[in-house]
Amino acid sequence: MRLVYHDRVTTPPGRQVLRFQAGGVPFAVPLSTVREIVKTGGDSPRQTPGGAVALAECLGLRGDPRFAMLLEGEGVPPLLVDRMDGVGDLADAEAYRLPERTVAAHPSPFSSALRWRGVLHLELAPAALVSMRRDAPRPFPETPDQAPAERELFALRAGQALAVPLPLVVQVIDPVHLFRVPLSPEGHRGLLHHGRAIHPAWDAAAILGLPGGGDPRVLLLLDAGGTTAGVLVDRVLGLSEGSGSGPVRRPPWDTLLAPGKGG
Repeated sequence: MRLVYHDRVTTPPGRQVLRFQAGGVPFAVPLSTVREIVKTGGDSPRQTPGGAVALAECLGLRGDPRFAMLLEGEGVPPLLVDRMDGVGDLADAEAYRLPERTVAAHPSPFSSALRWRGVLHLELAPAALVSMRRDAPRPFPETPDQAPAERELFALRAGQALAVPLPLVVQVIDPVHLFRVPLSPEGHRGLLHHGRAIHPAWDAAAILGLPGGGDPRVLLLLDAGGTTAGVLVDRVLGLSEGSGSGPVRRPPWDTLLAPGKGG
C-alpha cells in the first residue's frame, strides 16, 4: 500500500499537517513537506527505504514501525512511524510555543505543540534529528527541612511533606491529565493544557531529591518565577497555620520554576 500526496491536495498549501504516532506519542508535520508515505509493516511487499530512522527509537520510546515517511529537505532521512492518524487543518487547531526546559536536547526536534480535539501533537522538526544531542542532566538544588510557616499549602510526595506559599497557588487539579514529551529533562512529567495555555509539570519527588515511585496524579499549578508550572504530588494535606506535626521541605519555587533555571 502506498499513499502519495501530490497535486491532488486542493486545500490551501501550508495550512495542513499530517498527524501520526510513534511510541504512543502524537506528532505532526506540515503536509507540504511529505513526499510519500509507504506502508512497510505486516504483509506489505514494500522494502524499508535505505537510511530510514525509527522515530520512536530516536526519541527514546518503544515503537512498532509500520510506515515510512519520505520528507522534503536535504539530509532529512526517511522516518519510520507506527500509525497514521490523517490530515489536520491548522484552522481547527490551537498552536503553542513549547515552554522552556520542555526538551533536554539541542537542537530541539519539536518546533511547537498543536492541539486537535483535546489531543496535543508535537510538531516535528525532522532536520534536527540528524544533529540532535542530549543535554547533560542538571540536578535540582538541595532543599533542607524547615519549620512550618503561616499561609502555606502542605502536600505529600514520596512520604515527604512539602510547603508552597499560598499566594503562589493558582489551582489544585485532581486528577490531572498530562501529555508526554520525549527527551524531557529529569523530573519533567509532561505538559498540562489549562486555560488555553500549556504548562510544564514537574514531579515534586525530583525537586526534593527523593526516589520517584508511584504515579502522582494531583497537580499544584503554581505562579512562580515569572511562569506558571505544575508540581505533581501524591495528595494535599491542607493549609498551614504556622504549626504542624513535623518539619517540611520548602523549595525556592521562584528560582526553581523560573525559565532557564532548575532541573
